[in-house]
Amino acid sequence: MVNLEYNLTVDDLIQEYMIYKVNNGYEPQFSMSEFISFLYFFTSKMPVEDLLFEKEKLFRRFFERKAESDWLPHVPHMDMIYSEDDGDYIIKANYHLGYPDKKVRDERFTKIIDGIIGEYLSEYPKRKIDETIDIDDNFLMTGKYTTVEIVRDIWNSYISEQIKHHKWPEQCKDIDKYLFEMDLAEIIELKSIKKELLDFYEVISRRIAILYKQDKNLIISSNDLNGYLALANYELLASGYQKTFGRAFGRWKSKFDIDLGSSIYRELHTIYVGEEDELKIKDYQIGNDIAKKLVKTFDKNIQNN
Repeated sequence: MVNLEYNLTVDDLIQEYMIYKVNNGYEPQFSMSEFISFLYFFTSKMPVEDLLFEKEKLFRRFFERKAESDWLPHVPHMDMIYSEDDGDYIIKANYHLGYPDKKVRDERFTKIIDGIIGEYLSEYPKRKIDETIDIDDNFLMTGKYTTVEIVRDIWNSYISEQIKHHKWPEQCKDIDKYLFEMDLAEIIELKSIKKELLDFYEVISRRIAILYKQDKNLIISSNDLNGYLALANYELLASGYQKTFGRAFGRWKSKFDIDLGSSIYRELHTIYVGEEDELKIKDYQIGNDIAKKLVKTFDKNIQNN
């Protein structure tokens, strides 16, 4: 059994388990019974203080303690909901769960804890989007309006990169005119990204619609400072399309936040001025007139292909 100087409490372990699940692509939730099973597994390998195996008593105590100390009043970082289907309480991460919830900061100790959690979860399936389910047109339209905002950033980044390398006319930036009315890339003998963006639009629109149907307060963020769950949603959304997202977003590039509860798409650009950097933020209302026009253009081109 591993025995280190750090005194790991069961409250710490609840948070470490949830954070690991969220950050490693598992469902951002667990039942009380799942955690108790994990707790027996974990304590066979490492000592844990303040142990309690009565599941309802354990979690009610945990939520009470967090409300009194770490969490602001009435702002929990996890939710406890009873599931009739499971016959058990489900603990779910919410958008307040973030770095301050991680109590174990020692790198060596974190590696050991994560190793045990990973071993336990090795047989659990990773989180997936079921892209075969039926989606109401209203959800799908929200997905489309949101996706064209992402596409617009990708197009602008692509054009800026070509202009930077003197491969693209600086005045030819309009996506309607220079991607759809004419595919300028083909004319000037560059590789076209038209098919890539049409496929991206079709798939990502549907994925956002499905996630939105499941979570009416959906937040998706490529910004790692915006909480664990929002970033996990981004990584789930981007699966298989990292290259296209990477044209505009990533380390040393732009970032975005999508808040469908508020219908806001937010661009975050870092501008470097001398030795300092400045963050430029711009908000767009999801479903604005420009987005509606672009959705019609994308839909028309997909129907014609």
